[in-house]
Amino acid sequence: MSAKDQSARANEKIYSNRLMFGYLHLMDQKVGKAATDAALSQYHLDRLKLMDPSGYVTFAENEAVVLAAMQVTGEKDIGYVTGRNLPNSVSIIQAFSMGITSPGFLIRSFGQFEEKLATKTLVETEKISNNRYRVKIAFREGFREKEYVCRNRLGCYEALPLFFGLPYAKVEHDQCAFHGSDHCVYIIEFPESEFVFLNRIFQVLSAASLVSVGVWLLDISRWWLLALGGGLFTVSLISFSVFKHLAAKRAMKWSVQSNEGLSRQNRILESTNVQIHSLQDLTTLLLNTTGVQQICDKIVFMLVNQFQFGSSQIWLLDEKGEYLSCSKALGYSESLLAFISNTRFKMGENWDNPYGLLVQTLEQRKTLVINDPTEVYARVSSRTRDFLEALKISSFIITPLIYGDRPLGLLAAEYHNGEKMQNQDKLLFQSISNTVTNAIVKAELFSQMERKIEERTRQLEATSKQLLSAQEMAIQSEKLSSLGQMAAGVAHEINNPLNFLVNILPEVKRDVEGLEKIRALSAQAGIDGEIARQIKEVEDKYDLETHLEEKDFVFEKIQKALDKSTRIANSLKVFSRTAAKEKIARETFADMIKEVLDLLPRQVIGDTRITTAIAPELGWDVNKNEMEQAFLAIINNAIDAMNQKGELEIKCEASARDIVLSFKDTGPGIPEEALKKIFDPFYTTKPPGKGTGLGLTIAAEIVKKYGGALSVQSAPGAGTTFSIRFNTP
Repeated sequence: MSAKDQSARANEKIYSNRLMFGYLHLMDQKVGKAATDAALSQYHLDRLKLMDPSGYVTFAENEAVVLAAMQVTGEKDIGYVTGRNLPNSVSIIQAFSMGITSPGFLIRSFGQFEEKLATKTLVETEKISNNRYRVKIAFREGFREKEYVCRNRLGCYEALPLFFGLPYAKVEHDQCAFHGSDHCVYIIEFPESEFVFLNRIFQVLSAASLVSVGVWLLDISRWWLLALGGGLFTVSLISFSVFKHLAAKRAMKWSVQSNEGLSRQNRILESTNVQIHSLQDLTTLLLNTTGVQQICDKIVFMLVNQFQFGSSQIWLLDEKGEYLSCSKALGYSESLLAFISNTRFKMGENWDNPYGLLVQTLEQRKTLVINDPTEVYARVSSRTRDFLEALKISSFIITPLIYGDRPLGLLAAEYHNGEKMQNQDKLLFQSISNTVTNAIVKAELFSQMERKIEERTRQLEATSKQLLSAQEMAIQSEKLSSLGQMAAGVAHEINNPLNFLVNILPEVKRDVEGLEKIRALSAQAGIDGEIARQIKEVEDKYDLETHLEEKDFVFEKIQKALDKSTRIANSLKVFSRTAAKEKIARETFADMIKEVLDLLPRQVIGDTRITTAIAPELGWDVNKNEMEQAFLAIINNAIDAMNQKGELEIKCEASARDIVLSFKDTGPGIPEEALKKIFDPFYTTKPPGKGTGLGLTIAAEIVKKYGGALSVQSAPGAGTTFSIRFNTP
């Protein structure tokens, strides 16, 4: 409502001044007229204006009167207290007039009276039985009264029986405009009294006696009218005395019943308070629980132990929404618990029966309260009947767990010893079902979030591991690059003296041959004497004869050693070149394997016997340096696996589809669990300091880079074969 609309409503004449009389009378009773007038003046109200029975007050003035009454009397529920004080706020003649009517007439008149005095109110009155009446209050033009008006009306209805000399009425007020409804409904139950007629006789005879006396006063000669009036008055007094006596006895009986009713109400209120506190505890407990099964365990435990149900169950649908099964049950024997756990219901099965429990709860979304299970047995399926009979229950309640349009399951509780479910149990279950549903949905979301976090954590760990692997591989690659550069330097430094030796060896050989010719010429010349003796001493000292005889063998060995040293130095130079500086070219497998084997020192090979069977024409477009690095890693791995003792067979086979280069050793083989991780970065079975775990990883990456695939076949005790496969176009 806009500020303009609120202002207009505040200044609109809505309530008759007559409705203010009760408040003014109560204020006068409590503190007197002077204090009442002083309180009214504080709210700019005038008693004389308010006491005009033909006048009307605005919405704001009505609120001011109520505030003044609350201030003066100290009553917070001022509307209700004023309504209960209705018999004291009307004149004796008005009270007398009301008392000679009937309860139904009085209630209907009261409604008509209210419609005239409250311009925005609509009243409908209906008789339910001899002493029960239904009154519905609605409003015109979207008007909404204040709650104290509703409370005042309630108090008035309770006080109406006082005009007939009866105790207060019982008024049910379940439908209220201030508690979720758009109108108010009052069910008024008058106290039953078979002697109300005595009060009416008293009132009628009293009126008749007054008429008789009045007529006699007009003509005193008619003395019989005076006698008649006296007689009527005497009979009326007798009837009134009898009425009061009987009314007092009935009031005492009503008082006792009322006290018993109040005691019951107090017990219900205490039970309700306990349930409210338990419900608050349950709400807090469930909202702090993040597991669906934990929620099921706690709700069932609370229903049995704190809400005092005989037993309880919670049933949830599976992820596909096809089957309903029990997640938790409590309050049953071990055999029944096993029976419940092994039972499940299929969604949609026997749903053509509108009285089926699953149909009514999960499809029609009703909360069912069953106080006579035998009535249900005839309507449900035989399977459901057998299930219920096995539980041996005297009453039960079932409520659906629904989130939006999605059914989650059912929550149920039972009594077993004749107890019956009450309406408050239904209200309790409806409240609990909302709390449980929200808690389950929250737990599901939390579980989904946890799974996502775990998945993301795994992804991050995998990424971190890959980054670490890449970092280590980069470091290793940098080390290999540095090693290659160092090898290049070493090869260059070795090549210089090697070239000198290779170049000078023919000169040395020629010089030795010249020395041999000089010695022969000296022997032919027949030199003797001192010169011959000195020549002999030199020959003996340097063992020239022996050396000259072995010169061809020695020079042959020197030449072979120089050739091998040259090949090793050249291999180091080739291996040290980086991929960035090398072009991809067609390289034969035979040449690359030979260069790698030539590079291996004798102490590395040990007693390993290496054989090759590779056709010289077989090859692939690769970077020679990188591919030789891969071959070196595989060969080194095989030699280490055999402890430098065994056989390594390297062969290459070609077909129309592929070329396969295999490295087969006679080592101990690889266990199955290790075989799965053989190409993982940093995985090694060697002792610390004897391997990085990157050799085979790098080899596999190099082979993959050039379109091939590195695989392994092995079994404990059967050796190992690494195969490099290149698919031919």
